[in-house]
Amino acid sequence: MCLKLCKTKKVKIKDGRTITIRRPKLSDARQVTGYVNSLIEEDALVKINEKQTVKQETRWLEGVLRHIRENKKHALVAECDGEIISIVELRKGIWRQSHTASVALAVKKNYRRLGVATIMMKTILDIGKRDKDIKVIFLDVYAANRPALEMYKKLGFEKVARLKNRVQYKGKLGDLFIMDFEG
Repeated sequence: MCLKLCKTKKVKIKDGRTITIRRPKLSDARQVTGYVNSLIEEDALVKINEKQTVKQETRWLEGVLRHIRENKKHALVAECDGEIISIVELRKGIWRQSHTASVALAVKKNYRRLGVATIMMKTILDIGKRDKDIKVIFLDVYAANRPALEMYKKLGFEKVARLKNRVQYKGKLGDLFIMDFEG
């Protein structure tokens, strides 16, 4: 389904530059490694906290591409000036949760507050709404991530649960919110 629904498009961001949103490719492995490691170096509010190698990211991309072909996932990257600056995924549930899909998104530091996250989320939510298998879209977000919480609320997500002490960040336990898309 992602092969049909995930189309390449170009969009202007707030600083006037143009980003290209497209499906990931195996040849992106080196760029994805740099992107992921930049999130780790800044200690961003993301789940991964260990630097990755090109080999590890190649395996991850192989899995993503296999899941896209098997209709288990939608995935997009955003590129600006030849650099991957954001990745968003919509992972379909399995078995009794096969009608659900969870969203995961991150944006490279120098591209935040330029509308990239909103563009990526709107794009993946549109794909999710057009995927006949998906009835419920949700995400989890660190309770401390105020900018993300505000954006998700504006896009139509509502908090449905708070999971206490589910993440470790800077030596402290923190909460996660589960949010459902109501849009």
